[in-house]
Amino acid sequence: MQERRKQRSGSRDEALRLLLESVLRRSEASSIAVVDEYGLVVGGAGDEHELDILGAVAEPAASGPMSEACEQLTNGTDVLSRAVSTAHGTMFLAALGERVPRMHEAARGIERIFAMTG
Repeated sequence: MQERRKQRSGSRDEALRLLLESVLRRSEASSIAVVDEYGLVVGGAGDEHELDILGAVAEPAASGPMSEACEQLTNGTDVLSRAVSTAHGTMFLAALGERVPRMHEAARGIERIFAMTG
């Protein structure tokens, strides 16, 4: 089996950064983040302002219809978000943009990173 990952890290923050930067490069998103259940961006890649927006909208976007306030924050772009179960609780993988190929694989990567780094 060929190893696809070219860079690795034992540090959770570094591993998340590497994963999210890789996903962002191959997608049609402008920003991507892992957000905890409190709206804190645990790791992200992209514009700092957009990462703040993802912190606010990741959970509502994954859970169903967003409020008018969330809609206003994301006016002009799409929000992609999905819940990810980790040993640290539910996290959300969220992106602003049009398309994130293999988002389910990125979610599994996040699960592995949190499982291995405690």
